[in-house]
Amino acid sequence: MMGFSNSQESHLADLPTALTIADSIRHHNLPGAFTEPVAYAKEQSILSEGELATDIHIVVSGAVRLFKMMPDGRRQIIGFAFPGDMLGLSLDDRYLHSAEAISPVILRHMGRRQLAALLERDHGLRKALLAWTMTELQIAQDQMLLLGRKDATERLSSFLLTLLQRRNHSTEDRHLPLAMTRTDIADYLGLTMETVSRTISLLKGRRLIRPLADHSIELLNVPGLQDLAAGNAITVQLDP
Repeated sequence: MMGFSNSQESHLADLPTALTIADSIRHHNLPGAFTEPVAYAKEQSILSEGELATDIHIVVSGAVRLFKMMPDGRRQIIGFAFPGDMLGLSLDDRYLHSAEAISPVILRHMGRRQLAALLERDHGLRKALLAWTMTELQIAQDQMLLLGRKDATERLSSFLLTLLQRRNHSTEDRHLPLAMTRTDIADYLGLTMETVSRTISLLKGRRLIRPLADHSIELLNVPGLQDLAAGNAITVQLDP
């Protein structure tokens, strides 16, 4: 997997986050660039693979699944989007994947031409977009490693830790809402739903996580999950 030098990592740490892109456009560059917030119901289609990519979309609230359809009709989830993430950014003139609301979602939209014009004149916005692009590249590289080398326990541990970082931006708050279903998780991780369920039970038995009634998970032992995600064996007590 490609890595960064210490100087590159230091520079990237100073770059604005994806959420700053939305804030920068909305408050400092062009107040009318975004549409008013648009609400999408759970499971509603947001954009479809192959459609003309006329707009980019910023997630204000909720969670979105990103997926591609294979020629035989099978679906492959390629990612999830959360508040602050962008949808529909493409060098091509058509969307490269489809997007659906996993939960009730609110988006704001902006034309691609407007974004291009803003990028031409705003260095800070270009830095923010670079930071977002580098983050997406890192996620894609991590996903290739996950699918190519990791077993089910390592995959699920990596997935939960990535969600924790993306949703909370720290490991202090260990309560992790899960808007996606176990079928979504299985599709994304290249596993069966049964394997995901068994692995969740395994992590629960090892007292690493605690599934809650509100479709969320409490991460009880983040260092233990980090060890599992890295392929390191850990010794923990199992529930009887």
